[in-house]
Amino acid sequence: MKDFRSSVNPLITRIQIYKLLIITVISITASIWSLPVCGQMTTPSYSIKELREGTLVIRFPTYTSKIDTLTAMAGRTKDPKNKERLEKELNKTIQERDTLLADYIEAFKTKYDFSKVAYIFDYDARNLNTATYYNLDGERIAVADLSEKPLFYLYFEGTAVDAQEALVVYNRNLQKIPAPFPNDFILGGINVLFLKISNKKFPSWRVGRMNKQFYKYHAEVE
Repeated sequence: MKDFRSSVNPLITRIQIYKLLIITVISITASIWSLPVCGQMTTPSYSIKELREGTLVIRFPTYTSKIDTLTAMAGRTKDPKNKERLEKELNKTIQERDTLLADYIEAFKTKYDFSKVAYIFDYDARNLNTATYYNLDGERIAVADLSEKPLFYLYFEGTAVDAQEALVVYNRNLQKIPAPFPNDFILGGINVLFLKISNKKFPSWRVGRMNKQFYKYHAEVE
């Protein structure tokens, strides 16, 4: 009986040691996975400091699917009135796309200086490592040059609560930066009549407001 106990006790001890080792490995693994990829975190105060030193990349919508669909439908229809209606909608969509691009590029040139700025198009954004990047003058930029500093992405999309059109900031891992980092720049708070009277365009007002809020929050966490 004594021999049996003497053989069992070391076995129990080894099992306990193995359990401790397993728990330790799991803890270390969890810690590693929680670390930021590519050195970027979503911590608001950390993110605003990184943005100040990095580049904000605008992801411009191109309405490619809608334009392709309207083009195909207009080409197939035999009804003159229907063809005219489709072509009118197509031209309107193309104009909206081109106007949005031109207005926001002008706004970022004149109303934004918190960080560097670049842009890509949505159809080219499936792989951000191989996408074509441009500066505000429309010149191509090597992604390797941009990657030397922190990258943030600005998306045109709807808010999670009420699907209002908003400009939303993500880090390079496409993780949304939470409050109190300034984010979700929507139409709210703007006086449309004031814009008309002052002859200001909405993109100019919006980008200027974004710039001010970035500077304000950056000063608060410094």
